[in-house]
Amino acid sequence: MLIILKIVCLCCLTAIIAQDFRERYIYAWLFVCVGILLSLFYFFETTSFMYLLNIGVNIGTLIIILSILHLYAKLKIGQPLNQVLGLGDILFFIVIAVSFPIPIFFVLFSFSLIFGLLLFLLLKPKLKEKNVPLAGLQALFFMLILSLNWMFKFTNLYMY
Repeated sequence: MLIILKIVCLCCLTAIIAQDFRERYIYAWLFVCVGILLSLFYFFETTSFMYLLNIGVNIGTLIIILSILHLYAKLKIGQPLNQVLGLGDILFFIVIAVSFPIPIFFVLFSFSLIFGLLLFLLLKPKLKEKNVPLAGLQALFFMLILSLNWMFKFTNLYMY
């Protein structure tokens, strides 16, 4: 049963990648599906208290990051946050926040952003749009990390 849920999760991540690159629009149910599956994988590996504590800290961190980004976008760039960062990107941030313990969240979130930046710079000449498909690039990063970790058991992503 667990393998089926992992395959469904990878399929949803693939759909996020495809939709973000092709249409720049991602169905919300894909975020819900991935969020539920990844958070269940994490929930069953830890205690309820630690799960809720870690999710709270991760969401709080996201609120701080998005607040700083909002101020930067408004004061420095002169645009509202929704012009700088898409709703799909924010929803994917939330999916990641409810899926991992605090240290793993910080590491994976940071590296997914770096991965997205580097891959966007490589793909930029081939892309028609000038906007970064951040949710799709992050979904690709997590698809790679999760599938490799599930196949080869490099580390326990849910330890803290």
